[in-house]
Amino acid sequence: MATLNIAESIAETRNYPYNCWWVAGFGNEVGRSLLARWLLDTPVVLFRQQDGTVAALEDRCPHRQAPLSLGRLRGDTVECGYHGICFDATGRCVRVPSADAAPSFSARHFPVKEVGPFVWVWLGDASMIGSAPPPPELPWMTDPTFATRSGQMEISANYMLLKENVLDLTHFGYVHASTFQIEDWTNPPEVSGDGETVGYRQRFVNKPLAPGYAMSLGVPPGTPWNREHRGSFLSPALQEGCVDFQDPSQPERAPARFRVAHATTPVDQSHMLYFWVIARDFATVPEAMDHLVGAIRTGFDEDRVVLEAIQAQSSRGPRRVSTGERSVKADAAGIQARRIVARWMEREV
Repeated sequence: MATLNIAESIAETRNYPYNCWWVAGFGNEVGRSLLARWLLDTPVVLFRQQDGTVAALEDRCPHRQAPLSLGRLRGDTVECGYHGICFDATGRCVRVPSADAAPSFSARHFPVKEVGPFVWVWLGDASMIGSAPPPPELPWMTDPTFATRSGQMEISANYMLLKENVLDLTHFGYVHASTFQIEDWTNPPEVSGDGETVGYRQRFVNKPLAPGYAMSLGVPPGTPWNREHRGSFLSPALQEGCVDFQDPSQPERAPARFRVAHATTPVDQSHMLYFWVIARDFATVPEAMDHLVGAIRTGFDEDRVVLEAIQAQSSRGPRRVSTGERSVKADAAGIQARRIVARWMEREV
């Protein structure tokens, strides 16, 4: 995992650690029915117990491997839809209709944490939970001064492709040329990190606002404002992006703040679930937020097209005349993120 060759890191070798908290879904998705997900090459079934807590089991009956999600929830017991065998929220078999006593086998149980809007699941060695970082918390997600929206999408690409995408925003003027119309992100940002995280910072002083920015701030497009962009790789599962807007004629006023969380959970080596949350403390009326969500969805879909094309290309391996990738200065944060993930993988081995 020490090399940075894209054919190795994306097409051949697993590059996601099991001993890490990953987002399984949004809390409002998990209710009193069985929700099936493939996460890290593992079938998972999630449900909310009668006391409100979320439980997660392997979505595989240990009897004949039928997906438990095809069954039903009876109280806090999952009944397999194939032979009616029942499992409690810890995975313990509690009933076999065709037998007088329940056998000793169990469905695999996964630890769960619900933090903010996310349900996090641990799919690795449960004895390692105490030595791993907890799920990152982003206070703005529950700050009432922010209006928030969320969504998800499936992307047929390795999860690291999206992580690098949101650490290098020089693609805005190309991938999102007609959508966001942000054309001034041409220089690489400042990059910093502490060994387990990496972040970038880019300041724009008296730069004309793109139409989308200007409209939400209530000023004409092209109005010179100050902007500061920041982004952070917080764990293999989560990244954060921030933009602060400041009217240079009113430096004493608090900046207008926009935030986004990017949660990327591998389905397998070439597919991911992407959960996003956006928030801002200006232009918070529902109509304005609806407009923002529409633009965000369009922009994320533009990213999806590019990332899926890269995945398709790299999965076949570089052509004989190619030697893989070349990096430029704007890739610094993404390369640091690769190295951080490589260390997570080394610790797991």
